[in-house]
Amino acid sequence: MKAIFPTLAATEWRVSFEGISPGLAFGLFVVASLATAFAYWKFAGSAPRWRKFLMAFLRIAAVLVLAALLAKPVLNLTVHDPVRQPLLVLVDGSESMKFEDRRESKEDLERAEAATGSRQTGVPRNKILEGIAASQKLDLWPRLSEQSDLIFHQFGRNVSRVAAPEGELKRDDAAKIFSGLKYEESATAIGEAVRQVLQEPRPQPAGGVLLVTDGANNGGSSPIEAAQIAKEQGVPLFIYGVGVTSPRDVQVREVVAQKLAFVSEKLEVRGKIVSRSMEEKTVTASLIANGEIVEGKDITIGGDREQEVSFTYEPKTAGELKLEISIPVQADEAGKDNNIASALVRVTDSKFNVLLIEQEPRWDFRYLLDYLQRDPRLEVKCVMIDGEPGLDQIENSPFLPSLPESRDAYFKSQVIILGDVDPEDLGEERMQIITEWVQAGGGIIFLSGPNFNPTAYAGTPLESLLPVVPDTMLSRDAATVREREPFQLQLSRIGEDSPYLQMDPDPEENKRIWEAFPGVRWTAPVARVKPGAEVLLVDPRPEKSGRYGLLPVFAMQGYGSGKCVYFGTDETYRWRSRTGEKYYSILWGQIMQTLALQLLEGASSLTQLKSERKQYSIGDTVVISGNAYTEGFEPLLVPTLEGTVKMESGGKTVEEPFELHGIDRNAFRGEFTATTPGSYSFATTRDPEGIVKFEVIDSRPERTQTALDEKLLKSMAEISGGQFFREEDLAGLPDRIAAKSATIATFKKLDLFHNGWFLAALLGFLFLEWLLRRLTQLK
Repeated sequence: MKAIFPTLAATEWRVSFEGISPGLAFGLFVVASLATAFAYWKFAGSAPRWRKFLMAFLRIAAVLVLAALLAKPVLNLTVHDPVRQPLLVLVDGSESMKFEDRRESKEDLERAEAATGSRQTGVPRNKILEGIAASQKLDLWPRLSEQSDLIFHQFGRNVSRVAAPEGELKRDDAAKIFSGLKYEESATAIGEAVRQVLQEPRPQPAGGVLLVTDGANNGGSSPIEAAQIAKEQGVPLFIYGVGVTSPRDVQVREVVAQKLAFVSEKLEVRGKIVSRSMEEKTVTASLIANGEIVEGKDITIGGDREQEVSFTYEPKTAGELKLEISIPVQADEAGKDNNIASALVRVTDSKFNVLLIEQEPRWDFRYLLDYLQRDPRLEVKCVMIDGEPGLDQIENSPFLPSLPESRDAYFKSQVIILGDVDPEDLGEERMQIITEWVQAGGGIIFLSGPNFNPTAYAGTPLESLLPVVPDTMLSRDAATVREREPFQLQLSRIGEDSPYLQMDPDPEENKRIWEAFPGVRWTAPVARVKPGAEVLLVDPRPEKSGRYGLLPVFAMQGYGSGKCVYFGTDETYRWRSRTGEKYYSILWGQIMQTLALQLLEGASSLTQLKSERKQYSIGDTVVISGNAYTEGFEPLLVPTLEGTVKMESGGKTVEEPFELHGIDRNAFRGEFTATTPGSYSFATTRDPEGIVKFEVIDSRPERTQTALDEKLLKSMAEISGGQFFREEDLAGLPDRIAAKSATIATFKKLDLFHNGWFLAALLGFLFLEWLLRRLTQLK
């Protein structure tokens, strides 16, 4: 049982008994009550009826009090007194907090009035905060400081402490704090800010985090993950969202294009266009390639909508290609800096090398080799271990006489396709070389088969490359059984969105295409997928699933700087049925290009260094890392790699020395903070021809996000166990924080049977009954 006492924060109470059992006391009460009723009915016949009932009632009431006293009731109280805990206040200090929202709706005008006292149509977000701090009606910050120790921080890319008076905060103090804040940060890292304040050491656990922001997150770790961490630590997030959710604006949100393209081949470029609260009109979206407009398309904007615009472009020369999609700035837009977005593409005119290794000819191998030879972008070499002698003697033959012995043959390949090959024929040394090559950035494809791949690779150096764990418990006969009737494979949720398996840009059409593919009759049995690997295609048959879910058929994982792909069937050739080469070529082309990109992005074959991204913003940390080798592709074992960073901007060139430090064997890494926009390149002293290129731009992400991201902030609050607030809710914020605050429990015990009121009630009932009996002339 619970009751709330007005003078206590919260009180729980429970009654216990230290005398005779409550059951026995109740039994005595019932017996005595029945005897009393019978006595008055039998022996008080001359008395008026109402007096008999009243006297009986008084006697029974006295018996009840006496029975209660015999049971000796005790009241046990648990009093929960609130604890004064720190409240971590995080105020967004980025440039977007100076954005002047155009308030037109009734709700937004009322919010401006609640903060500033007047319905202003245009008021900067930081002025809203200053108005709330000075508001006598809300009296927000003094009320919060009455129950919590306020610790103020301001954040952008990083978090800094804000000086504030200790103890209870007066309204003038709060107004002074907010009027003195600077909003100059070029990016907002909400997730990092929450993580950082949660990790700060303090003598007492925080009672909560009060996050004041517009939600324009554009850096650092995931805010949702930070909210999950707050939940695990028992620290709720109370989030006040500042701004307007749907300002009049047109934004090019992102530009998407494949990272690797070939000269004179069509390249698809897609952009997402978002319009909010705009009047419907037709505008021209332009595709810009290296600063030159190459195509325009008319699109309709208006209302609140998100649409995709698509272009095709044929690059004419090799090199770095900057593709931009632009929308003209509209007169009534809230933001003027978010109408253009870009992507970087590497264009090559050279073929990339593919090494195909197979044990013996099989249908999947024959069709795949035929496709690879006809692709003009590929230079294919093939090894057939148990093939017919002399295959390498045929004119223009792709076959090699035997497996390569030197490291060069492997390290000069961008992709290795490993079929159903006996690991004993590969040998321990070759498998170790392949493992090192993948770690350096190579892309390997495991094409499973009933004889060796993947089961025989358990316990070999190649096992670490496999995205799946081989099932070594199943007998060979059971593992090689093929079904009499084909069965359909199924895209996983990740596979539906994966660019590897995208047969059509439209998700529904892509799914329909996969469902229309002919089925297969065999999939390789594996125990499970490895942690961190992605499953894109599964065998949906329930009898093949296990404790880890459906059987994976197409899976991939990263390994060092490289990629590993696993195909768990040897019947991909069936997908040519009815559609011919179309989808078969799309599938393998996408896989091959993506895997080849890992090494093609490197500075050179000997200096496999690259930047984490091709494009950075001012203030970002530029990271250059990778592996380096000697002329014979042996690991380069030196403590540092010396080199030079060159920056070109506005016709000026600046060169500075830069070192990469060894972090593991022949792996190197270096980083610096980008402070100046321009075109950058890095090359080592020992390999000046191997150049890493990237770009630093003044992207001003804070100027591109004009809307309050209410969805993100609500999700963070809900996950952490806190609450999201707007201006109309702020009056209740202190009470909500108080309700979530920690308490200290104190225990009290009250012996009710020692209470004088019990004795007074017993004597009172007996006296009144005696008096009525005397007046009625009863004994």
